[in-house]
Amino acid sequence: MTHQHLGDFGDFSLSVVVTSPPWYENCFVVLHKPSQTVAVVDPGGDAERILHAVEAMGGKPEVILLTHGHPDHLGAAHQLETALKIVTRAHADEMPVIEAASDLNRSFTGQPQKGPGSLETFPGEPSETLGGAPIRVIHTPGHTPGGVCFDFGPFVLTGDTLFRNGVGRTDLPGGSEQKLWASINHLLGLLDDKVMLFSGHGPEWSVQDARRWWRMVG
Repeated sequence: MTHQHLGDFGDFSLSVVVTSPPWYENCFVVLHKPSQTVAVVDPGGDAERILHAVEAMGGKPEVILLTHGHPDHLGAAHQLETALKIVTRAHADEMPVIEAASDLNRSFTGQPQKGPGSLETFPGEPSETLGGAPIRVIHTPGHTPGGVCFDFGPFVLTGDTLFRNGVGRTDLPGGSEQKLWASINHLLGLLDDKVMLFSGHGPEWSVQDARRWWRMVG
């Protein structure tokens, strides 16, 4: 199976491509139904499978969004940029991580990696758009300096900031456990209980469940 349809959430339809070992990373394909435009979030690898998922969505690809710049989240960005004629967007504070991604990939897998070729950056916490619909950017440093979560309203894509019953590692360059804890408090303080959280690895959960778990461990 190239991808899994996760459901319809208001004006958005969400699918996931789980990339190959060793990463098993969640690449999300988001369709804004009113405009029939598509965003690809964190294309970590398996470019052909992601392209098939985009094609299955049926909309017009508009942008690649990165929650952060580790190699398991951007490995297919260059190929998708070329095939779909779109750009990649990431937080400005993430540039050192993106620039180091190939070396980090080599340290994990022995292979270099081609990074995004058409990269645009944004500062702070802007509102990105998909087909004119606002996507709130929530800056959540800690796993990486420029890590962000993308808030589509009914659901949030949390990257490697927060997993179901887990948090992102902080032992890689630019990581900070103190900042990650503060970011998770910030994130969960902004969202309603019923909002769904989809992370970079593993299954989804609700904000309500995340808050309950975080009160026990945070």
